[in-house]
Amino acid sequence: MAPDEVSFASEEAWHDIYTWRAGHKRAIRDSAFFQPPEGQADNLITTSNVKFHARAPLIEGHADMLINQLWQRATSSEALETGVLVNVTDWINFFTMDVIGDLALGEAFGCLAKGEYHDWVRTLYQYLKAMTIAAAPRYWPVMQWLFEKAIPKSVKDGSKRHQQYAFDRINRRLDSKTDRLDFMTPFMKKNPNFENMSRDEILSSFSFVIVGGAETSATTMTGIFNHLAMPQNKAILNRLTKEIRSSYKAEDEITVESITRAKLPYLDAVIQEGLRICHPVPSGLPRMVPSGGDDYAGIWLPEGTRLGVRIFAMNRSAKYFHDPDSFVPDRWLPKELRPSEFANDNLSASKPFSIGFHSCLGKPLAMVEMRLVLTRMLWAFDIAEEEGMHTHFDNFPMMMMVEKQPVMLRLRARKGVNYKAAGGDVVL
Repeated sequence: MAPDEVSFASEEAWHDIYTWRAGHKRAIRDSAFFQPPEGQADNLITTSNVKFHARAPLIEGHADMLINQLWQRATSSEALETGVLVNVTDWINFFTMDVIGDLALGEAFGCLAKGEYHDWVRTLYQYLKAMTIAAAPRYWPVMQWLFEKAIPKSVKDGSKRHQQYAFDRINRRLDSKTDRLDFMTPFMKKNPNFENMSRDEILSSFSFVIVGGAETSATTMTGIFNHLAMPQNKAILNRLTKEIRSSYKAEDEITVESITRAKLPYLDAVIQEGLRICHPVPSGLPRMVPSGGDDYAGIWLPEGTRLGVRIFAMNRSAKYFHDPDSFVPDRWLPKELRPSEFANDNLSASKPFSIGFHSCLGKPLAMVEMRLVLTRMLWAFDIAEEEGMHTHFDNFPMMMMVEKQPVMLRLRARKGVNYKAAGGDVVL
């Protein structure tokens, strides 16, 4: 917060700040926050919104690899009875990074196949930290020299490697000759000579798309698994597992199409609660009051004032949610099924993908990924928190985004079902 910055935690502010209002100018995107990194052009994230459509077979293929890798570990001779201990944070990140690499760049990063992070992914947080620190001088220009010195050399070097690798991959996709359909396809078909969008703008845009398209959904999924595995949430886990396993008799029934069409109310409730309590961008998206000033949520603010809805504060507000710090998917059930103590929760106060013209372009992909991974994982495995290795999402460090920590879970392969692991039918 600062003398020229106002933070809101009200539902009215969501609409006043982020949507169009008759008789009002639209709030401006805060240039200090949305300015692209030094040396990069404006991009889709910092300028406009584009809707992408997920490619189901690609996503399903990576989900297959995720489950197969974990299944092989959980069914090894030493793990068959006791299960296998896995860092679910890593494996979810492997999945989302490979998906976004495939969809945005035409090739996966190979994280799932190798069971380890690609070097580019390892430098991701150095890149985000550098961006966070680099943004500070835009708020206090006279202190620019100090902030520049505050960035450790290792962070600067990691950030540069991260950007350069992203640019190399994007350029390789731009220069390739293929009919393959992915996120890059419309930019290449309608922009053959870069007359509508320059190569630099595409490079800048897709480096953001890769980060945003993988890191955000991975963060929420990690938080959901973290909460589901806690001993106090065993009834929630059991209810969700029962809903999934009673809805799908065979593993190959779980597809992008089926999970999109299926009525899985408790799965939806778990995801909505995960988006509320495990949001990947706790600070929200800042705006600036346009020329002439305007009122927001009944408060008049002069032009140039920075403002925004702080998502963490909003989602944890007792004004809108009963017992706001607890993971309670039941609050999202239809009113006739909702516990009485949550009957007055104002669910519309949670807007995980924001609203308005600049709302999150990755919502369709994120929802598909979360529904698919949760369904596939809980269909195939019994999960539990490892004794003595408890962690809590609320304790994860937060900067521009939540910095995920290891979440150690014990996976036991479900017995008595057919599973097409390692290229053949397997029944335990």
